[in-house]
Amino acid sequence: MSNKPEKEKPTALERLNASKTKFQNIKNVNVSKSSGKLTKTARRKFNRASRLSLKHTRKFLFSRWNNLRLARRHVMIWLLLITVLIMTTTAQSLLATRELQTSSAVNGGVVAEGVVDKIVTINPLFAATDSEKAASRLVYSSLLTYDETNRLHGDLATTWSISEDGRNWSVKLRDNAIWSDGQKLTADDVVFTVGLIKNSSVGSPLFNGWRTIEIAKVNDREVKFTLSNTYMSFPFALTFGILPQHIFEGVKPADLKNLTTLDTGKIIGSGPFVFKARETLTSDQEVWRFAPSDRYYDQRPRIASLTIRTYTSEENLMNGLKRGEINSAVGLSTRTAAQQLGRDQRLIQAPLADGVFVLFNNSTGPTSDKIIREVLRLGTDRASLRKNAANSSTLNVPEALETPMSPGIFASVDELKQPDFEEAKAAEQLEGAGWVMNADKLREKDGQVIALDVVTIKGADYEPVAKALVDQWRRLGIDAQLTSADPATAQQNYLMPRSYDVLVYQLHLGVDPDEFAYWSSSQALATGLNFANYKSTRADLILSNARMQTNAAAREARYVDFVKLWLSDAPAIALYRPNFNYIISGQQLDTLDDSPLISASYRFHNVTTWTARVDDVMVTP
Repeated sequence: MSNKPEKEKPTALERLNASKTKFQNIKNVNVSKSSGKLTKTARRKFNRASRLSLKHTRKFLFSRWNNLRLARRHVMIWLLLITVLIMTTTAQSLLATRELQTSSAVNGGVVAEGVVDKIVTINPLFAATDSEKAASRLVYSSLLTYDETNRLHGDLATTWSISEDGRNWSVKLRDNAIWSDGQKLTADDVVFTVGLIKNSSVGSPLFNGWRTIEIAKVNDREVKFTLSNTYMSFPFALTFGILPQHIFEGVKPADLKNLTTLDTGKIIGSGPFVFKARETLTSDQEVWRFAPSDRYYDQRPRIASLTIRTYTSEENLMNGLKRGEINSAVGLSTRTAAQQLGRDQRLIQAPLADGVFVLFNNSTGPTSDKIIREVLRLGTDRASLRKNAANSSTLNVPEALETPMSPGIFASVDELKQPDFEEAKAAEQLEGAGWVMNADKLREKDGQVIALDVVTIKGADYEPVAKALVDQWRRLGIDAQLTSADPATAQQNYLMPRSYDVLVYQLHLGVDPDEFAYWSSSQALATGLNFANYKSTRADLILSNARMQTNAAAREARYVDFVKLWLSDAPAIALYRPNFNYIISGQQLDTLDDSPLISASYRFHNVTTWTARVDDVMVTP
C-alpha cells in the first residue's frame, strides 16, 4: 500500500471551471489556427487583387496613355488642318477684298509749282507773262477756253453764233456762274470788262485788238459783239478773263493797273481757284497761294491747294525741287531738262502750238533772191536739226513742222510738205545759177560771195539749232555768220529794224488758222510780226479772204491755197514744234501729260482733274 496521501476528488465547481479553461484553451488554439488560415487567404486575395489592379492599370491606363498620345497626334493634325483651312479662308477673303480694292487717286494733297519768272499781277487785263496768265486763269473764268484736245469750248459761255452778215456774234452765258464772294455773274460783268479793255486810260495790252469792237447787253444771260468787218477767228479772242463789275466799278480806270494784288477783297473771280495769299521770301522769291473755290460752277478741283513759287534761275529752281520746296518745275530749258533726274522725278514733254522757223529776209540781201532761199531750204537737214534741238538722248526729238500752221487744224493742210533735204541737188542748183566754189571754198559769182548774217536769241533753246544750221550751210559754200542777240536788246537792235538776212526764231501759232499777222504785207513793218518781210499780193488776198470766209469748206480751201503759195515762195523754213518741259517729283502726283499744249500759260487747262494723293479704295463689284 502506498504511503502517498490520496488526492482529494475535485468538487463539481472545480470540475466545471476546469472544463471552461480547457475549452477556452482549445478555442484559443483553434482561433490561432483559424487566424493563420485567414491571414494566408487575405494575402492570396490581396496578391490577386494587386495582380488584377496591375493588369487593369496596364490595360486601361498605360494602354490608354499610348492611345492618348496617338489621339493627341491626330488632334494636332486636325488642329493643323483647321489652322490651314482658316488661313486659306482668310487669305481668300483678303484676296477677294484685295480684288475689290485698287490703288487710285483720291482728293487732297498739294501741287507746288516752281517757275523762273516774276508774277507782278494776276489781273487778266494786265497779265503779260506766261506765269501771270496761267495764275490769272486759275482765278478768272473766260467766255471761251480750250479743252483737252485744244479745241475751243465754252467756259462761261454755253453757245456762240455768228449772224448772216458775219459781223455780229452772240454769246449766251451759263446761268450757274457765281463769283467767289457769292454774287451772281451776269452779262453786265462781261460788258464792264470789255469796256475796261477798250478804255485807253486803263492801259491794257489787249486794247489794240478790241478798240474797234462794240459790245452790247441783250439780257442778263446774253451779250452781242459787233465787228467792223467779218472775222471768223473772232471766237479765239474770247479767252480773256472776266472781272466783277461790283468790285471794280468804283475804281478809277487809271488806278486799275496799280491796284495792289494783296488786297484780297479785290481779287474776286469765278474760276476753279480763289487767291489766298502772296508771300515774299528771301532772294527775290515769292509764293502765290490758291485754294479750290467752293462756288465754282463746274467740277471742283481734287487737290487741296496749289502754290506757284518764283525763282531767279533754273539752278535755284532745281535746288528748290531737290529740297522739297516744290514738287514740280515748270518751263525748263532743254539744257536743264536733259539733266539726270532723281529717282522719284518724271519729265513731261508736251509739244507746244509754237513753231521754230528759219525766217529769210525777203526784202534785202542775198535772201531776197528766191533761188537762194530755195537752195538754202534744200540744203537744210531738218531732221538733224531736230535732233540738235533735243540736246540729249534723254529728251524727245521735237515733232517736225512742215507748214506755217499748227498740225491738226485742217487735214488737207497737214498733207502738204516741204522739200526733203538734198545737199547734192542744192549744190547743183547753185552751180546752175552761176555760183561756183572758189579757192576759199565759198560760192562766188561776179566777184561776190554768198554771205549771210544769221541772228538768233542768246540762251534760247533753239540757239544750238542755229549754230548747227550755220555749219550745214557752210558745207554748201555759204559764208554764214551767227550772232546770238541779247534777249534784252534783240527787239530793238535786230527784230524791229530787221537787221539780219536770216532769223532763227520761235513763233506762237496756236490753233487758230489765221496767220495774217506773220505773213501779211501789212505787218512787214517795225511794229509788225512779219519778220520775214514777206510781201505777196496774192498771199494778202488769200489771207484776207480766208479770215472773212463764213463757209467752213471754202475757208479751209483758202488756207490750202495760202500754204501752197508759201511753200512755192519759200519765205521761210518750218523746222519743228518745241516741247514744253515739266518735271514732276513724287509718284503720287498726276498733273500734265505729254498731250499737245496751246502754250505754257494754258498748262492749268485741266487743273480740276489733277491729283496729288493715291490710296487704296474699294471697287463696287
